[in-house]
Amino acid sequence: MLERFQDDDGFVGYRSPLLASLGVPHLFTTRIGAHPQRALDLGDLGPRQRERVARAAGLPEARLAFVKQVHGASALLVHAGALPDPASEADGIVSERADVLVGVHVADCVPLLLARSDGRRVAAVHAGWRGLVAGVIPRALELLGAGRISAAVGPCLSLAHFEVGPEVVDAFARAGLGDSIHERPGRRAHIDLRAAAARQLAAGDVHLVDGTDRCTYTHEAEFYSHRRDVTHGGRGRTGRLAALIAAAPERRAPRS
Repeated sequence: MLERFQDDDGFVGYRSPLLASLGVPHLFTTRIGAHPQRALDLGDLGPRQRERVARAAGLPEARLAFVKQVHGASALLVHAGALPDPASEADGIVSERADVLVGVHVADCVPLLLARSDGRRVAAVHAGWRGLVAGVIPRALELLGAGRISAAVGPCLSLAHFEVGPEVVDAFARAGLGDSIHERPGRRAHIDLRAAAARQLAAGDVHLVDGTDRCTYTHEAEFYSHRRDVTHGGRGRTGRLAALIAAAPERRAPRS
């Protein structure tokens, strides 16, 4: 399970014991930033907030890198020495950079962090319902390459709050994700996004998975939720959370 932490400044986030065991810097953010500026919106970060987030992820000097998310299946591969173009359209970033935290923005969709067992190639994935049925998780796993993969699935919209229409039900059924659909006579269907992500991970031979029961809709004090704040709440926008990850630093051989 993901572990919640709060530091002396009041910053709150979540980390994965699995990824930490690989020496991989990473972080799932919440809306709770450090005092005195408690509200943290990853969609609108200033330089000091970027530094604070990087420090919480374990890389105080790291850059944060995002791309334009389009709810599809595209993923980018970022080799050591390169940086992703912020204008690139993708919903997954696979990276070999140990000095850059690549990340995805979410506000109900599934945030997913992945790492090979050597920690030298990692991925951040934005898996909304469209990305799930399009296959963004299998695409990211393909770019990670051969080897044992560890995964961490962050807070997202829970089954109880993801009510959908028949077109979404049909899309999940066609994608082979029918067991994540929950239907009751006379009522609209609900879909379990976590279960859909877990099925695709298992199909990709990923069995080391940290998860959480935190719901972005229900746990309002910690998370932004587009469905709660905009769809049902009538607000013009909501903030953004993030999932961030960097490759593990290269281990130097001890001097003889």
